[in-house]
Order: sequence, then structure tokens, then C-alpha cells
Amino acid sequence: MEKRYTISDLICNFADMNEFFDKDLGSVIVKRNHRAKRVIVRRKADTVEITVPMHLSKKEIKKHFETLKPQILTLPKRETVNITEQSTFKTLTFDVAITPKSIHTNKVVMSLKNGILTIDTPSQYDIKNDNIQLAIKRSLIHALRHEAKRVLPNKVITFANKLNLSVAEVKINSSKGRWGSCSNKKNINLSLFLLMLPEHLIDYVILHELAHTIEMNHSAKFWQLLDTFCDGKARELDDECKNRKDEYLGAFI
Repeated sequence: MEKRYTISDLICNFADMNEFFDKDLGSVIVKRNHRAKRVIVRRKADTVEITVPMHLSKKEIKKHFETLKPQILTLPKRETVNITEQSTFKTLTFDVAITPKSIHTNKVVMSLKNGILTIDTPSQYDIKNDNIQLAIKRSLIHALRHEAKRVLPNKVITFANKLNLSVAEVKINSSKGRWGSCSNKKNINLSLFLLMLPEHLIDYVILHELAHTIEMNHSAKFWQLLDTFCDGKARELDDECKNRKDEYLGAFI
């Protein structure tokens, strides 16, 4: 599998961004996203990022900002996490190697072969450049989505058959807010970022969602059922998943 991201294309994407200054919060960067259905705010170390639907006017964005500002001021500041040659990513099915050796002058090139995802960046660009970082993260997400679709549905079906449970459909999404979810129609959704967890936690998340095909809430019955799936370690494993979230997703937030 190989994919290339042209730096000039990414720079064009950044042209869709607007920026303004707030006396209390500093630089506020507005990102328009055709997938966004609502306003999402992230507070970083030196900026505030607001992702908004494409149709919102500047006046509407400012109105949303002023409404959300008291809440934004209470948000903790997230340090920017850059992905460099020294960054180590180990997923369920591949390791990551990042090298500033691309022979292409304006492309970030990704290839996945023999369990190694190689991401080559143009040597003339600072690897911490926003556009390079965006291309690296897109490459990682592309590979994670590919592998998640290949591996996770099979895991779900294997566990479901073992436990004599039925599942309607398994879908892969890019959620950073939750590892997985289950609908009342027994559709299970799993985040592609799940592949970044150790396998015993991947298995726990799948078992957690399978338990929801029987008990839709987090009642005592749910935890009792999940304990039977997890050798009595459901709460322990759940806490471990929650504690790992910032560690594994920090570079993508």
C-alpha cells in the first residue's frame, strides 16, 4: 500500500483557515471542514482552534465563539505534539518509521510493507512544519483505517461466535472521543485508533461492545456480564483503557 500527499495541496487546504485575535485567549484559528456538523473547540498551548461547518459565515462563527468563550477559558491547554523521526508508534499490525529522505521534492510518501509503515518526508522541509505534520498524520490515519478494516471486524466476529452472540454490522470510524460504541440494532462501531492499543485492551473494547448487544446501559448487570467475558477484570481493563487515551491519541488531537 502506498499513498502520497503533495505539500502544495495541503497548503491550499490551509488557505481555508481564518484567524483572529482575542485579548483573553490570544490567536484563534478557524478551520472549515465539510464533514463538521457542529462547532468543535480545542485549546492548545498558544492557540485556540475552532472547527466549523463550511456554511457558517464569519459573523456566525464570531457569535458561536463569544457564546463558547467562558467555557473555552476553563479548558486545559494541550501541548502541541509533533511527530518526528524519534517518535515511536507501534500498532497491532505495524510499526512506524519516519525519515526525512523523500526523493520527491514536494510529497510525503507512505508505504506499508512487511509490518513496517515507512513515511518519507521531503528533506528540505522542517519536519515540524504544519503541512508536513498534517501529511504525516494523514498517512498514519490512512494506514490505521486500512488495517482496522482488515483486522477488527474479524476479531469481533470471532469473539461473537465464541460467546454465541449476534452482531448486525461492524463499522470503522475515526473517533478520538471513544474507542467503540454499540447501537440498539447491534451495530458495532470501532475507532481506527484502537489499533494503537495493546492487544489485550483491543480485545477488551470489543468484548465491552459485545456485552452491549445484550445490556445497552452500564448497569450492574452489564458489568457482571462483562466480567464473565473478561475473567473478572472488566473494571480494571476499563480503567486502563481510559488512562491510555491521552498517551496514544495526543499526537492526533
